[in-house]
Amino acid sequence: MINSNLKPEIKPIQKVKNNVHVMHVVDKLSVSGSGIHGVTRAIERWIPRFDKKEFKFSICSLRTPEVASELFESQGIPVHFLSKSKFDPRILTSLLDLVRRERPHILHLHGYGATNFGRVVSLLTGIPNIIHEHVVIPNQPIYQTIADTILSPLSKKVIACSDPVKEFMISDRKVRPEKIETLFYGLPLAEFRPPPHDICENERLRLGLASDDKVVCNVGRLDTQKGQIFLLKAAVSILKEFPKTRFLIVGEGPDRSMLESITQQERISDQVIFTGFRQDVPTLLALSDIVAMPSLWEGLPISLVEAMNMRKPVVGTTAGGMGSAIRDGETGYIVPFKNVDLLAEKIIYLLKDSHLAQRMGEKGWEVCQNNYDISNSVQRLSEIYRELVDQNN
Repeated sequence: MINSNLKPEIKPIQKVKNNVHVMHVVDKLSVSGSGIHGVTRAIERWIPRFDKKEFKFSICSLRTPEVASELFESQGIPVHFLSKSKFDPRILTSLLDLVRRERPHILHLHGYGATNFGRVVSLLTGIPNIIHEHVVIPNQPIYQTIADTILSPLSKKVIACSDPVKEFMISDRKVRPEKIETLFYGLPLAEFRPPPHDICENERLRLGLASDDKVVCNVGRLDTQKGQIFLLKAAVSILKEFPKTRFLIVGEGPDRSMLESITQQERISDQVIFTGFRQDVPTLLALSDIVAMPSLWEGLPISLVEAMNMRKPVVGTTAGGMGSAIRDGETGYIVPFKNVDLLAEKIIYLLKDSHLAQRMGEKGWEVCQNNYDISNSVQRLSEIYRELVDQNN
């Protein structure tokens, strides 16, 4: 028997022209020990760029309160925490109560839990939903495939951050192709710029970098997904040819202790700097020569676009949208997953030819300007929100 509290609502018919309320529902605001989830960062950058006369936003996390909520609270954006564990069925009633109280016009859903429970709430309230996927998940859990098979017909609109993610949504998450479109979340390119030279020089001194040190940088959560272990193994070969190379590992995560142990075992700890979570990523990228991203799976990582916008050549893999964003031999190099030898070889090649590295960085910057500005995604999302509200009136 269906609980009477879960019966569908009958919404009054009214034309919504302004003040469209979009509620972003996420599983959590941070992930695997990092300070902030990439999805959270994307939403935080989106919201202030929408027309405030036309849209308003709120955030709902299925988990307990997190420090990352301050990013939204500082903008005056309401943040709600349901404080439920991953498989807690009470998420449904708590989310339903919140939606009935806050009365959003659109549910913008990110993550397995948010999309599963959010689609049911969408059905029960008549509020249209957007399913937004940011990553290709290898070996998706069988329970999620079952849930998607059942719930996919309830998906009103589906967005993938890259073409490989779109294919994943069709094949694994059972989305009908006509419901889905590819839309990268974008980067505020005009704001994400190199800092003044003296700031970079001061940071080099603070990090203990010599003036003639070459710097290879990785930015990302310290987790199996990001593949930092392969960069550290490649560092052994790189340092044999370029002993004055330093490696910046920027970020936090569950693998930090393991990665630090590897640097000890390989006797390269003096050449590797673990910076922890940093807010000044543009500075760290600006003082770097090469960015390495040996990820095992991705969507289209923001850190890749950040590196391109900072005119840095990138050595990465074909994970998710990286394979199409990096133009092999033109803006950087693509290497096979877990191939330490080739990863080292490509980085060494760029270290040997600084002019080539600079040309690749400049070309990556051009590609970035033409494809990855956040204004493009804000404009398209505004259109999607209007379309969904109009269809629902």
